[in-house]
Amino acid sequence: MKLRTVLMSSVVAAATLAEPAFAQEAQQGGQGTRLEEIIVTAQRREQSLKDVPISIASFGEEKLAKLGIAKIEDLASNVPNLFVNNFNGTADTVRLFIRGIGQNDVSVTQDPSVALYIDGVYVGSSFGAGFDAVDLERIEVLRGPQGTLYGRNATGGAINLITLKPNTDNFGGKVELSYGNYDYRNAKASINVPIAKDVAAFRLSGLITKRDGLYKNTGLGKDWAEQNRKAMRAAFRLQPSSDLTFDYAFDYSLVKDTGNLSVPIAGGGNFSTPVSGPVSIPGIGMALPTLIVKYSDPFPFSSKRPKSAEALREYLPSRSEVYGHTFTAEWQAADRVTVRSITGYRKVDSRSYTTSLPTQTGQFDTILLPPGAPGLPAGTVLNRNGPWAVSATNAHTKYRNFSQELQILGDADIGGGNLNYVAGVYFYDDHGRQDAPGEAITGPRAQAFAEVDNQSLAAFTELTYTPGGDDGRLHITLGARYSSDKREANRVNENSLSFAALGGFTADNCAYLASTFAALGQTCTPGGAVQGARYKKKFHNFSPALTIGYDVNPDVRIYAKAATGYKSGGSSQRSANPTNFTEGFEPEKLMSYEAGIKGDFFDRRVRFNMAAFYVKIDNYQASVQTGSTPGDRDFVGIDNSKIYGIEADVTVAVTEGLRLNGSMGLLHTKFGQSSLNVLRDTGETVTEKFIKPFSYAPKFSGTLSVDYDREITDDWGISTHIGYSYQGKMHTSTNLTDDRMLDARNLVDASISLIRRNVGGDGSVEFKLWGKNIFNEDYRTVALGSFASLRAQTVAEFGEPRTYGVSLIGKF
Repeated sequence: MKLRTVLMSSVVAAATLAEPAFAQEAQQGGQGTRLEEIIVTAQRREQSLKDVPISIASFGEEKLAKLGIAKIEDLASNVPNLFVNNFNGTADTVRLFIRGIGQNDVSVTQDPSVALYIDGVYVGSSFGAGFDAVDLERIEVLRGPQGTLYGRNATGGAINLITLKPNTDNFGGKVELSYGNYDYRNAKASINVPIAKDVAAFRLSGLITKRDGLYKNTGLGKDWAEQNRKAMRAAFRLQPSSDLTFDYAFDYSLVKDTGNLSVPIAGGGNFSTPVSGPVSIPGIGMALPTLIVKYSDPFPFSSKRPKSAEALREYLPSRSEVYGHTFTAEWQAADRVTVRSITGYRKVDSRSYTTSLPTQTGQFDTILLPPGAPGLPAGTVLNRNGPWAVSATNAHTKYRNFSQELQILGDADIGGGNLNYVAGVYFYDDHGRQDAPGEAITGPRAQAFAEVDNQSLAAFTELTYTPGGDDGRLHITLGARYSSDKREANRVNENSLSFAALGGFTADNCAYLASTFAALGQTCTPGGAVQGARYKKKFHNFSPALTIGYDVNPDVRIYAKAATGYKSGGSSQRSANPTNFTEGFEPEKLMSYEAGIKGDFFDRRVRFNMAAFYVKIDNYQASVQTGSTPGDRDFVGIDNSKIYGIEADVTVAVTEGLRLNGSMGLLHTKFGQSSLNVLRDTGETVTEKFIKPFSYAPKFSGTLSVDYDREITDDWGISTHIGYSYQGKMHTSTNLTDDRMLDARNLVDASISLIRRNVGGDGSVEFKLWGKNIFNEDYRTVALGSFASLRAQTVAEFGEPRTYGVSLIGKF
């Protein structure tokens, strides 16, 4: 907390001291050092950041390098009101939350709440989204619902990844080699080759990353949080004429990381407990079936980040392959009309290994009771089943999607004003399947899988009218999108009593569910066949939006916006009850109001943006446990929930080379219902209680940074960066029993570079020292209470410890 106070005070003081200088320089007529204009494509066309009535965090190529952002997870500490973490220790699956709206339980049959785009192509699934992005030009984080232009499943917002395109003019390239602690090795390279001047060019880029595990495994299998990644991108541009451009790109990534370490940090230790009353064994005597739970570490319950742990079951790496194809055609049909086609295809093949408690096992022993039997003293183990992992899964996910979007963009003079417009149609189709065999405390689990087929068709438009044309100050924007969604899913789950009963019980069902039948006092009669449940529904939605903007002067705009958002309904791939699966859940809908100011001040030496927002959400899709294990889950809808807050950012150009940056987010969230009735897999209805605030929605988050660049000579320069980020405490689950708190975090990153320019002409060489979390703060990214019944009251995953290294970067 002291560090945060000092850094904030420093930035405020610097800005205060700089302000009189700005004013004095303006009075003297000096131009001074101006901030560079930021261009974004959030509204499907190139615009200045200040002209876009959206709360946006934008990072260009240079800024991405300074911040060390290489993958989606790296954004978490740089954008207030954005939270990113991996899903249950998986290396390739991420969860995104903006303003508290996100997908807490990642499911192939449920869509994300934050839309992820690569060069205008919707990614579609959180599975396979934990890749390293190659050759990025810019990242844009759009906060708030983006339903008009980005469609369904952007209720929280959207993240745009924009890659560098081939340059038809100049040959060039870049090579970056890095080495760091934990034996971190990273090699990146890109090359741009013009094929025909001003007509065609080819761009190839790739990376290889390897790193030892962050946590030593003294038990079975691999270390935790190892990195082993490869990625490549090949892009081709053809410009047969000045008004026609074709861009094709193929990208591939391979992630063979191990998942993060998940450990209990609160609760008891090893224990044994009867699972039923004593049973009589003919010829031997009375015995007691007993559950025995063991932890590998006698003192596992620490809130500090461990350096090592002992896996009692073999810990395995995952393997995720992602293929992507993008084809964009752009035709300048007239002086003020552009037609654009964006075609995308993505394929994910992921085999992920996860275990929520690798340091724990459970087994069932049948133990002879006193007085024992001849040759068998009391305490003799007559039968042992296990040891089994508490919760381990070897999930195989296959997913592919295809999308086609056609846009018409332009502007026209109408009625003494200017009309800027974009309109289009969109088609999307996907198919996915996840097989999730594994084991729980009762042993290897039975057959379970889910598959999904979705189609979506949409038409959209956004019209901005400016009375008075170029001299007009008022801007009125109307937007609308109509979506038609068709969703189908199938589910087989032989671990569940109610699912197994669908086609009658098989012999395997009777054996696997024997203890369940005994507890219910029922007799299992085999003779049935495996049968699944089916889900099929259609949804239609109209999402309008209205924005009014006003230019206070050429550098400052204020705006007010009302927008709707829509997230499609669906079903749950982990459903434990066929009734729940067949009925599914309804669409999530929201109404958002936002007002803001965006502009440059003091002769463009101070840039300030701020937005205040209020959101009402109905049918918020919350995940609840409906089976015997924490992984058996369905979704329910919570109505009348509310979110409001403020986001602001400021950039100050103190001198030609000194930049101060600050951003903050204030957030208040509240669920509208405190409980709902939920159908469990046994047919029992239970009341699920909810917490008041949303999960992963800190009340305050903020960043501060200082960037300093200085020319030493004509050929030599230095560049430094110091960044600080803060995220307040936050809840981790909608459900009261599962919910735990994540403590506030204070992270500091820094880098310094020595740069030699004009090498071989326009080339350069840069030597860079960098560090992340340089004060080695212990902080958690996951905390859950799902295993409290096993005396692991809180199970947590930790964020990365201090990492540091050197990079050598050459450009030609």
